[in-house]
Amino acid sequence: MTNSNKISLVIFDLDGTLVDSQQDLASAVNFTRNHYGLKPLKVSEVASYLGSGINALVKSVLPSVSENEMPNATAMFKDFYSKHLADTTKEYNGVKKMLADLKGFKKAVLSNKSENFSKDIIENLGLKEYFDEIYGGDSFDEKKPSPKPIREIMNFLSVKKENTVMVGDGVNDVLAGKTAGVRTIAVLYGYSSKEKIENLQPDFIAAAPQDVVNILNGVK
Repeated sequence: MTNSNKISLVIFDLDGTLVDSQQDLASAVNFTRNHYGLKPLKVSEVASYLGSGINALVKSVLPSVSENEMPNATAMFKDFYSKHLADTTKEYNGVKKMLADLKGFKKAVLSNKSENFSKDIIENLGLKEYFDEIYGGDSFDEKKPSPKPIREIMNFLSVKKENTVMVGDGVNDVLAGKTAGVRTIAVLYGYSSKEKIENLQPDFIAAAPQDVVNILNGVK
């Protein structure tokens, strides 16, 4: 990377990138499914629906529930999840060291999960000090894979697209980054398969959090 293209802003996805929240989300999903007389889903199946926000998740895991009932189902999910979002959710091994090693970079969280849930998780895990800003799927009028949230963050933090990178584990992260014209790092330890990530052709692939540091420091 040349100096003019040196990265100064790192935007991180949350679930599957910084934290493993699968079990707590699955618990909220299965609580809601139980209310509607549906059998519980495996954590891995719930994980396959993650990445597009809570409204999309609830709709995916309740295919037999009517459109009219969906607001009630979503409210039920959110109420349960708000009380249990940190029961088992933890940052991935190496994430705190990665964030500490990136001390010289501006850093933001951009999740498709609601902003208040994203902030609660970051605060509960003691990660707040590492970030300049924390945004969710309701922070802007569009969410990933739209490039608008990334552009809004760059504008707010006064950083150009050539100096920004999007780090995430999912399709929406890479698509949002590519459409916004920023470089992308896809992580392999999250919720998406290696094949799916490679098919997206991100600029870089990180097998572990420390690889993100190495990439941003120009080490191949």
